[in-house]
Amino acid sequence: MKGERYMDEKEVQHILIEILYTAVNELENNESIKEKITPDILPAVYRLAKKHDLAHVVSTFVYKNKIEINQELQARLQREEIMSVYRNEQMKYSFGEICSAFDEAGIAYIPLKGSVIRPYYPYESMRTSCDIDILIHEQDIDFAVRCLESKGYRCGNKHYHDISLYSPNKIHLELHFNIQENIDSLDAVLKNAWSYATLTKGSRYDFEKEFFVYHMYAHMAYHFLSGGCGIRSLLDIWVMEHKMDVTYLCAGRLLREAGIYKFATEMSNIADKCFSKNTGDVFSDMVLKYIYSGGVYGSSENNIAVYKSKKNSSFLYIIERLFLPYNAMKVSYPILKKAPYLLPFCWVARWIKALFGGKSKRIVSEMTCANNLSDERIKEVAAICSRLGL
Repeated sequence: MKGERYMDEKEVQHILIEILYTAVNELENNESIKEKITPDILPAVYRLAKKHDLAHVVSTFVYKNKIEINQELQARLQREEIMSVYRNEQMKYSFGEICSAFDEAGIAYIPLKGSVIRPYYPYESMRTSCDIDILIHEQDIDFAVRCLESKGYRCGNKHYHDISLYSPNKIHLELHFNIQENIDSLDAVLKNAWSYATLTKGSRYDFEKEFFVYHMYAHMAYHFLSGGCGIRSLLDIWVMEHKMDVTYLCAGRLLREAGIYKFATEMSNIADKCFSKNTGDVFSDMVLKYIYSGGVYGSSENNIAVYKSKKNSSFLYIIERLFLPYNAMKVSYPILKKAPYLLPFCWVARWIKALFGGKSKRIVSEMTCANNLSDERIKEVAAICSRLGL
């Protein structure tokens, strides 16, 4: 953008944290940060916020604090803010429609993640989401899909723990028939999700506080190991602990059972540093750098760094990517559940699909990254994983 000057990456990250701190604590203004946000450096903050689907929060801050910006960026920020409100209203409408449909049909369901925590944010549109997540019993999945299709929903792909459906207004629903993450230690607890649910209204069930907290941290840990969990996950943790008044301590038994108690302790501490104290230290900066670089969905570079921090071999990484294990392959090729001996043929089918399905450039980029990742980056990620107990 015109008039932009170079800014240190860490400084940009800290400014975004300060903006989020101001927003989540519902502060009217923040004079110290206003001095840092000048028209020539705001574009870098905007880009980082957009990467984490938080540009609308920056827009609100700029408007409330009457920060002067150029017309081009002002238009972009206003568009982000308007779209966040629009998306939230569409989500709320679709969520209500789905719940009503399941109540009428007598289908037991549990709202997950954003649908539960969003009302505790200072304003609901602050907590954006790309989809609605709802859990139902696996034996109800076909009936539930037919029920929603009768309302105009379109059925999409089936994955290892959910089916995608799309509302007439194009809202994405992930209809879960389980919430397992394909990580044995996490799934040992997650597979018992329904035993921690209580009927609240109609056919709706809600998780007990202990399990809700555990699921939030387990899902965060899964994404962290996969390449990044997004800064919004830290916001969720803070809102959960400070607005919903439930901390990781209430889920201590489950977190220990899954081996992520240390992870939860450290992440709770970092969230508190960011959004309660507005301070940081060397370790929190390292974790934030990792989270920021991954964006909302994580990055292949982070994922490779995690792998190499444990095995330190590009060759093994490439081999394991080419020959995915049975548990991973059966997700995409369900026939393997009945005929495991077909695994080699499924590997070949996967390679052909990747090569001729428009993914060849991404594969080359991933392999190049695996070979070129610096030792310094690998050691840094190894230090993070070690302290987090991952």
